[in-house]
Amino acid sequence: MSLSLKLPVYEPNLASSVEINPKRLNAWLIALPMANPLVAGRQMCDALAACNRVKISADDRIKLLDEYAATLESLRSELDIIYRVPGLPLKEQAHTAATLARRLILELADGYKIALIDRLDKRLVFGNAKIVPVLIQKILAQYYSLSQLCYRVYSPMPEGVWLEAHKLFRYAVEAQLIDQTSAEKNVPSVARTYKYILLLALAEPQRFAGIELDKVVEIVENYAGYAHFQPVSQLGSSAGFFLVSLDEDKPPQYVGARSMEGYLGSGVLFDTSELIRHLRKSLTDLEAKSLLAHDRIKLLMWIEILRRVSRQWAIAPKRTFQRIPSETPVEMCLGLRAAVLCVNEGQTLLQPENLLDDDILQAPSEELPITHWKVVNESPGGYAVAAEHMLAERVRAGEIVALRAQGHENWMVASVRWLQQMDKQRLEIGLQIITVRASAVMFRPTIGQKNAEYQPALLLPEIPALKQAPMLATPKGCYMNLRELSVLTADGEILIRATRLVEQQMGYDLFEYQLGN
Repeated sequence: MSLSLKLPVYEPNLASSVEINPKRLNAWLIALPMANPLVAGRQMCDALAACNRVKISADDRIKLLDEYAATLESLRSELDIIYRVPGLPLKEQAHTAATLARRLILELADGYKIALIDRLDKRLVFGNAKIVPVLIQKILAQYYSLSQLCYRVYSPMPEGVWLEAHKLFRYAVEAQLIDQTSAEKNVPSVARTYKYILLLALAEPQRFAGIELDKVVEIVENYAGYAHFQPVSQLGSSAGFFLVSLDEDKPPQYVGARSMEGYLGSGVLFDTSELIRHLRKSLTDLEAKSLLAHDRIKLLMWIEILRRVSRQWAIAPKRTFQRIPSETPVEMCLGLRAAVLCVNEGQTLLQPENLLDDDILQAPSEELPITHWKVVNESPGGYAVAAEHMLAERVRAGEIVALRAQGHENWMVASVRWLQQMDKQRLEIGLQIITVRASAVMFRPTIGQKNAEYQPALLLPEIPALKQAPMLATPKGCYMNLRELSVLTADGEILIRATRLVEQQMGYDLFEYQLGN
């Protein structure tokens, strides 16, 4: 099988500016101003781009690329600190760092692609059987790094990357190189690296905040060995099977109720059923330990991330309703506290000692932190909305928001399900409606933190028609099973007991409750 990859165009006039001696290149890389990663990154990117556009023997090129790769590993960590921010849109410097890191990764991948094609063109060269799988793994490793970067800043994968990753995997399978490993310590095989890329995409990382994504990557790398490739003809059930279309520029897709009979494309099934069994066993073990855990809040966060990833890798969510295009202008307030303020008609919630009798929630009004968006499409369950020129780092995955059609009075409460920064100006987010009516309340535990201040929360009413119990949305980390809470409502104080965690996101806990005695 021949392998066709997109390569940079040669520019012979750059030859005089390219350092082809590995030792001198190493000295130059060491001398880069690493204290200023943006400057060092630009200098390295220019040198690497020039190297990729001149003729160099494959073996010499590999030596040079390995020098670049070693330095880039530490430089990427410095750039990561700059663009690892809590929300979108990215600030100017963060956007510059992310763009530079992306260019460096793609240039390094291009260099290894050139070396790979050069070696494959010389089929009788001694050692090809060993070096070819190593080069394929190095390219896929760069694509895995690229995918993590794109998901961290909520941007799409560059065009053509998925197709090339599929081509490399298919070539390795047909050449029987898929499970060969490098002599370097702790370097995964081609198959395992490719699994990393697939599993990370299937986890729908746009739904996770940055600190959660670190945990998702950890899960991917710990459990990838339990995922397997199967021929399309061996589809056994829909749960845990995903179709990887090897001739298309797209990520794996959930098989669901689709029949593979008559499928004529070039594809392979990705089977996660064994992986799911191991994940669920880990979940059971962790849940048993949670009651006695020293740092229970962190453990609960880890458990919730495991649950969410497990759902994604078992049966991917299916959209219930078709999205309808729209251009409706909407107003939105971001974050739980702002949502409480909106629901309470701009009235600030006060601590009990500052309240007068019969004045439970009637405090001075506060200016609502309204932002302006336009609906891209909508369904009965949610909206995709977009905005341009937003203030930096205001929007976060897993936050509660309040929104309403422009000019209307009533606020709905929703959760930010995914983010995507299309370019420097335009930001898109997906919202799932939680409720169209909620009450602003204040709460605190009755035991253990009796002197703690009351915190704002949202009380969601029971919906008998949907068999939905009453729920409370609080800041993250407040839920504990059977925990009793004092809740101040507009009608006075009530005691409730938390009964079931519905979901835990980066911005809130949402749980069912029962009225206490």
